[in-house]
Amino acid sequence: MAEISGIDAWINSKPLTLKKLKGKVVLVDFWTYTCVNCIRTLPYIKEWHKKYSKLGLVIVGVHTPEFEFEKKLENVQQAVKKFDLKHPIALDNDYQTWNSFSNRYWPAKYLFNKEGKLVYTHFGEGNYAETEQSIRTLLRELGKAKEITKVSVTEEPRPKFHFGITPETYCGSSRNSGLGSSAVCLPDGTCKYIDQGDHKRDTIYLSGDWEQASEYLETQGDKPSYISIKYRGSEINLVIHPPKKSVTAKIYVDGKLKKFIKVDEPKMYNLHTTKKAEEHELKLVFENKGVRCYAYTFG
Repeated sequence: MAEISGIDAWINSKPLTLKKLKGKVVLVDFWTYTCVNCIRTLPYIKEWHKKYSKLGLVIVGVHTPEFEFEKKLENVQQAVKKFDLKHPIALDNDYQTWNSFSNRYWPAKYLFNKEGKLVYTHFGEGNYAETEQSIRTLLRELGKAKEITKVSVTEEPRPKFHFGITPETYCGSSRNSGLGSSAVCLPDGTCKYIDQGDHKRDTIYLSGDWEQASEYLETQGDKPSYISIKYRGSEINLVIHPPKKSVTAKIYVDGKLKKFIKVDEPKMYNLHTTKKAEEHELKLVFENKGVRCYAYTFG
């Protein structure tokens, strides 16, 4: 039986379970705060909570981390504040609720009726109108038909399809099939990466002193180093964790300096956006050690 269990901490709520929530309509939303697909769904989650929470809907955001730093309560609290989330958030750091649901996706939505029976699921982005209609149907079963007719359904935007975009690309060794640069091992145990300059698409290239851990690539030297990728898409994002102090990074697109970004908290940073899917090469230059790069996502 699916159940909300093994939760490390709660935000915006006292501890909840599906058993205690019988008699309500419950939407369980699996997410994590650096996931670009999850971030894109949050406006709809917020809107549903605003419109339907007083009519019997309880949304439980189950935050199941993808990366180790996402387990920290203060990091999730900061993200919840930034995204202005008011619904209950459960920190599922040990994946107990994730495994209870046999879940495999971020984001994932599970909708339960007043008897606690699972009646609807959706994985990934989209289908917002369908999900909302399912919520409204179950709320009518609570005797809220009159109130429901006064609330309009959120208009769903026409989805944008970009074919042939670069897939999500991880920096850590556990999910990266190989880096494009050659490496020379140094006596201190770090690696100096040498960029030969001939780049293939969808491959990460490094220059300078880096360490590749299972989850991330981390700058090691005090001299400038860079991470570069040739990609296709309308946007490129990167999950970055700064060292103890904030750092400034330079962004080059197709060899031209475009802007500077301040990296001051562990989160997903949007690096470049265009109106349509295009092919570009983006280089991110750091001058500080201890900067960790986790995963690129594209739109």
